[in-house]
Amino acid sequence: MSTHRLDVPELHRRLDAHRRELGLSWRGVGRQTALPPATFTRISRGRSIEADALVTLLVWLNLDDEPAAIIEPGQRHQPCPDCRRTYQPNRDGSIRQHNCTKGQR
Repeated sequence: MSTHRLDVPELHRRLDAHRRELGLSWRGVGRQTALPPATFTRISRGRSIEADALVTLLVWLNLDDEPAAIIEPGQRHQPCPDCRRTYQPNRDGSIRQHNCTKGQR
């Protein structure tokens, strides 16, 4: 697992600010970047996107030299309190669903 992750809400905030600055709708951004509407829907819902779409948006935002602006440290793996296997927690800190072997140590 990666030690860093994309700060999707920050990416959305920057995209929205740049979009408004240019007087564009989200469809207009899609036309300029050749990305499908589903990409912007995913971002608005806080979900990650594929690498090629991210690179396209970084270039559109003129962040291709400064991608660190939208990168944050990832969460460290945690041991499951039931089975002690390690897992990466959800963003809110809750336990990510995994094949727990509770009672089978």
